[in-house]
Amino acid sequence: MNQMSGFTRQETMHLAGCTSSRLAYLEKVSLIVPYRFGNNARPTVIFSWEQLLEIRAIKNLRKDVSLQTVRKLIKFLDDSGYDNSLRDKQLVVVGEEIFWVKQDWSDFGENLPTAVKVAGKSDKQVGQYVLIVIPPLIDIVNEIWKAARRSKIVDFKSFEKRAKTLPI
Repeated sequence: MNQMSGFTRQETMHLAGCTSSRLAYLEKVSLIVPYRFGNNARPTVIFSWEQLLEIRAIKNLRKDVSLQTVRKLIKFLDDSGYDNSLRDKQLVVVGEEIFWVKQDWSDFGENLPTAVKVAGKSDKQVGQYVLIVIPPLIDIVNEIWKAARRSKIVDFKSFEKRAKTLPI
């Protein structure tokens, strides 16, 4: 990761739609730790494309569930041996419960995609499979591109070079 391929704190706040205090909190609880370059007293803070997507995914989840529930979700993924990133998972929120739709199309004729309860207000039935249908989460990428196009802070031509995923 180098400074030129990342996003500044200001760009990240604008593209992810979050505040400076939210970024500070996400770092404090070790959910999103940005890269630092230069002077230790006042380093340049840079976020990667993957971190930007992760922040946006957390923001979208926060519309429906508490940050504590998001942290439970990440803990479940860690404890279960899964990659704990949220940006590439299809997650569905029903009430205060979060379900992860795991798709394995290799045996589609025999098995439909499965959904696992991964977090909730209570820890009842976490890890249990359920039947649920959801839309894909490419919407996160599309939201960030839309924010970049409208932005007066983010240089769109530069953004196009740094974004690693194209919108659909």
